[in-house]
Amino acid sequence: MKILLLIVCLTSFGLSAQIQKNNQQFNDYKYTKDFDQGVLDAKRHFNGTRDFVIGFVSFPAYYVPAVICYATPPKDRRFINLQNPNNDYLFSNSDYYQGYRYGATKKKRKRLMEGSVTSVGIGATLIIFALSSLAI
Repeated sequence: MKILLLIVCLTSFGLSAQIQKNNQQFNDYKYTKDFDQGVLDAKRHFNGTRDFVIGFVSFPAYYVPAVICYATPPKDRRFINLQNPNNDYLFSNSDYYQGYRYGATKKKRKRLMEGSVTSVGIGATLIIFALSSLAI
């Protein structure tokens, strides 16, 4: 039993040591370098706040607005962010643009799902509190 516990502890330390260079530029291949940098920049600099709000507010409308927003990719005017150091590079390099678009779409969909799940959680909590107050 002690040996098994020791193996589990050492394995977890070994796995955590493999995660490094997070939020850094990938160095895998030269032809995917710009694409990967675009994905990383989109994760950092794309603003997905309105997508969270759309997901959160669409609960009473049976998530129809959230589904429509989930199916459409973000518009190009939402890509421009002054905090992005590669903002000028966005529309001049097609690989970087495709990576940024891919990362922004992933972040948009993630924010929509977060908003939807949050509204379901709040609704379920309110129902539980209402039912528990009636039971007293």
